[in-house]
Formats: sequence, C-alpha cells, structure tokens
Amino acid sequence: MINIYKSTVKSPELKKIKNIEPGSWIQVVRPTEQEIELLVKTLKIDPTILEDGLDENEIPRVEKEDGVFYMIIRFPTIKDNYISTFPLLVIITEEHIVTVCKKEEYITRCFLKKDEDFQTTKRTQFVLKAISEIFRNYDSYLNKILKDIKQKKFEINHLRNRDILFLVQEEETLNDFISALVPTINITERILRGKYITIYDKDVDVVEDLVMDSKQTLELSKNGLKSIKNIREAYSTILTNDLNKVMKFLTIATIMLTVPTIISSVFGMNVPLPMQDSPMAFFYIMGIIAISSLVLFYVIVKRRWF
Repeated sequence: MINIYKSTVKSPELKKIKNIEPGSWIQVVRPTEQEIELLVKTLKIDPTILEDGLDENEIPRVEKEDGVFYMIIRFPTIKDNYISTFPLLVIITEEHIVTVCKKEEYITRCFLKKDEDFQTTKRTQFVLKAISEIFRNYDSYLNKILKDIKQKKFEINHLRNRDILFLVQEEETLNDFISALVPTINITERILRGKYITIYDKDVDVVEDLVMDSKQTLELSKNGLKSIKNIREAYSTILTNDLNKVMKFLTIATIMLTVPTIISSVFGMNVPLPMQDSPMAFFYIMGIIAISSLVLFYVIVKRRWF
C-alpha cells in the first residue's frame, strides 16, 4: 500500500495526493512486488536496502548512496500480545521522503497529528521528528515495564509460575530494546556530525537532546534488566532457603520418630524380652520412649538444629 502526502510552508495542512510530486512524503506499508518495482524505477532507490527495510530482523543502520539517505531504525510495538521492535526504513532523496514498513506506521501518523506546522518539504525535520517519536514510544513502553517489574519485586514472596514467565518475557523485551537502542544511538550521533543529512544550527540542540534522551532510555533498559536479574536471584535464594527449612524439618521429624520406632520394634520381636510378664510393661516401654524422645529433643534444641 502506498499513500502520498504533501504539505508546504504556503499550504501547511497535510493533504493526501494521488501522484508522486517533488516535496511529497510517500508512505509505504506492506508493499507488493509491483509497488517495490515502481518505487525503485521512479525514485531510483536501491532495491537491496528496500528489501532490508522489510526484514523484521534487520538491525538499525544508516547509509548514503548516490545522494540518497537511508536510515533503518527499529520502533517498539505490540506483536502477538508481546512488546517487540519493528524496523522502519526512512529514505530521503533530493525531492522526496519515503518511509517503508511492513507494519502500519502509527508512529509517523502520531507525530504528524501533534504537529500541525509540519511540512513534507523539510526533510531533516522529518528525520529528527521520526527519531524523537520513536524514543518517546520506547520511554512509554519502558515506564510500563519498569512499573510491572517494581510490582513483582514487592510481591516476591508470592510469585507464581506465570509471574516468572512474565519476567522472562519482559527480559526478552528489554534485551530487544537494548539491541535496537545501541545502534540507534550511533545513528543519532552520526547524524549530529552532519555526515549524512544537512544539520542546521537550529537543529543541533534537537539532535544533542535526542542523543542524551536515547542514552537515558538505554540506561533505563539496562536498569530494568538488572532488576529482573535481582528478582530472579532473590526468588531463587528464597526458594532454596525454604527448601532447606523443609528438608531440615523433615530430617528432624524423621530422627524424632526413628528412636521410638526402634524401641517399639525391639519389644515387638517374638523372643523372650525383659518385662514381658509384667502387667506394667506397656507403661514402662512408653516411659522409655518418652524419656528418649525428650532427651533427643533437648539435644536438637540445645544445638539449634531447628
């Protein structure tokens, strides 16, 4: 699917147009082979990079070939009820802006709605706003993830299997975020140097803020991973400690029951035994069992084996 939009300084309202014009923004979502051929032929786009931008596992990178700027950046989104990152390809030619993605580009639609003064003719501004909106979405998802992790930390004594699976899922999400953010930070720093696109004086502060925000987002992701690791280790320690207590209790209970069992087994043998003819034999035996158990219990308590 290809949608074409255009807005200018004289006509700031973003309008959908039918044909590709200079200064227009071409939004490509889940393109067919015919649409890919049309883009390559009309805009002289590298078909290999275009295919890379549609690869769900493609890592962020930036290139410039024959005067055309290519930037692949991953943005967070919901996929199969899980948070994951998806690649977005931004192409800047001399006259056009092209965005390519296999998933609907809600990010670009969101920031365009929030900025009525946006013009598709301002290509540098488009790139910076796209990166800014992506980092904003990372922060939004991270705040939710960190909040959930904090809640699990408070409930560590009552964690269930599904809570552990939830933490594992969140750990995978944070690892995905870090894998996407590290190269994205490098991209932003390269853009700051003005090597790939023209950075105007008014945009320098914006790019520097983006670099700072991206590094803070990266640190938040790493802190989230550390929290999950601490929860997992603490939970494992608690389980081990609880298991040791149970094993210690069962061992002591077994010892406490072993002595009476031995005594009763001895007097239960079918051979001549002391006191077998005494009418008080039962009470004597129970007394021996009680005294032996009390002595054993005293030793256990004295040595603090509980």
